[in-house]
Amino acid sequence: MQYFKELEDLRSQLSFTQATAEASAAAAQSAESQCLSLLRELDEKNNSLKENEMRVNKLGEQLDHLQKDLQTRELSQKQLKDEVTRIEKEIMQAVTKAGVNKDCELRKILDEVSPKNLEKMNKLLDAKDGEIARLRDEIRFLSSHWKHKTKELETQVILSFLIK
Repeated sequence: MQYFKELEDLRSQLSFTQATAEASAAAAQSAESQCLSLLRELDEKNNSLKENEMRVNKLGEQLDHLQKDLQTRELSQKQLKDEVTRIEKEIMQAVTKAGVNKDCELRKILDEVSPKNLEKMNKLLDAKDGEIARLRDEIRFLSSHWKHKTKELETQVILSFLIK
């Protein structure tokens, strides 16, 4: 009878051990599945991070290009203004040398041509000013967009380190 009781106890222990082993196996399988899922998610985030980094770099390059273009245009406009001023001074000096007489033929020509040229130059300068203003706005927009993407990228980097 004692053997039956011991046998019954062993069966009970075996059944309990088997149930525990099955529960542990299920938990391990679930943990493995979660790990695989987290690894896939991490890979996706890393890929997204790389894509965003490439976009941020591209935006930075575009911003640099626009800033250089703006500087070139500003320099060109300044040179144009300086050239107009220089030519006006030369014309005035030539008129002065030719004489102050209003009936002077050169004075008549200058009086006719100068307002037309001045108007054309002003229109050209206004167009250049508008173009420079547009480029500045575009640079401000890209700069803001670039800062936003950089912050996004930094946040993703921080999150990816926290996930690890």
